[in-house]
Amino acid sequence: MKAQVDVAGAMLDTLWATMSPFLPLIIPAVAFAIVTSFPMLGRGPVSSRRDPWRGYKYGARATVFERAGGRCEGAVSVAWGRCPDLATEIDHIFPHSKGGPMVVSNGQALCRDHNRRKRDMTPPWWYVLALEKRRRGYFPVGADVRVRAVMSEAEAQLRR
Repeated sequence: MKAQVDVAGAMLDTLWATMSPFLPLIIPAVAFAIVTSFPMLGRGPVSSRRDPWRGYKYGARATVFERAGGRCEGAVSVAWGRCPDLATEIDHIFPHSKGGPMVVSNGQALCRDHNRRKRDMTPPWWYVLALEKRRRGYFPVGADVRVRAVMSEAEAQLRR
């Protein structure tokens, strides 16, 4: 039993001696990864319950396409620039599978490629802010560019 403890202690000492020079690099890298992947507070769904309406249909679909001018709202490079392709699909910014409701403020027009790459990713804060910044350049004057994955009472009443 004593020999096992000595071996485990020696392994931990070796691991610590190997890793300690890299801690000044590892800690900031982990902190950076956490900060950049953190979702935007107060804009996402309030629960993980799925909206019974799955897809963007009728007026909501037309509104999302119209606001985007029929063009993809995806970024060309990480978060900058706008994709030049035509939008063919409507995507939930906050995914339906994670409680994102089917409301216009949670929809974005995407080309097939951007929609496939996004999949069911919960967007980090920088994704949402970059999308809102791009939208200021092409949304109709006076249109709300904010992304919100919360269904208003008026939207809920329209479904009843």
